[in-house]
Amino acid sequence: MTNPRQDKLIQLVNDKGYCSVEELAELLDVSTQTIRRDIKKLSDDRLVIRYHGGAGSPTAKSNLDYEIRKVSETDQKQAIGRAIAALIPDNSTVFITIGTTAEVIASHLVKKNNLQVITNSLRVANVLHTNKSIDVLIPSGKIKAFNGGIVGTEATEFISNFRFDYLVTSAASIDVDGTLLEYDLNEAMITQMVMKSARHVLVAMDSSKFIPKGSITLANLKEVDYFFTDKQPSSSIETAAKQGNTELVICT
Repeated sequence: MTNPRQDKLIQLVNDKGYCSVEELAELLDVSTQTIRRDIKKLSDDRLVIRYHGGAGSPTAKSNLDYEIRKVSETDQKQAIGRAIAALIPDNSTVFITIGTTAEVIASHLVKKNNLQVITNSLRVANVLHTNKSIDVLIPSGKIKAFNGGIVGTEATEFISNFRFDYLVTSAASIDVDGTLLEYDLNEAMITQMVMKSARHVLVAMDSSKFIPKGSITLANLKEVDYFFTDKQPSSSIETAAKQGNTELVICT
């Protein structure tokens, strides 16, 4: 059973797709503590989706997940983007994968000169094509509406023709043993293929992803060359990095 306030909360969340705790508290004229209790109850009843800092509508979960990631941990992603752009030299061939972190990194790489960039993200391509000295290539294939990603057999065949100086990728999360986890098998398979043909593998992941989520194994941290994040990871993750001589880059 829900009360009138909770009914109004559900309506607001469904209308907007996502509302922060502070926004709901103001609109419903109650404390943030009350809103958090309401969100927990409604989430348990599967009437809303509980997120850190707010609630979302169950009817738009995929789009919502992506849009929330896009605006979350922004400062951390910007610091990571700057560090990666500083590492990658002009005149390099780079593959950039799908995701909100990749889009932020692209916004820093757009300042480079004479890059050849292959990406299966329309959003990344849209950022980089504005620099006339950057040659941007995208494969054909199935376009995913909620994140602009391109997947499928055609995409895989196109990407397999290249050898890359750098792979720039992220992951949904990292497990305590350094296993990088993903949600989407098609996206993971493309990234795994590029890892085999890239001279340097760069993984970018802010510390909000240190909680294991996702069931698909992408790789292990010891298989990558650089791991960019904003906070020192756990000792077990550091151990995995040392096993593969992975360089940890803490970006602030």
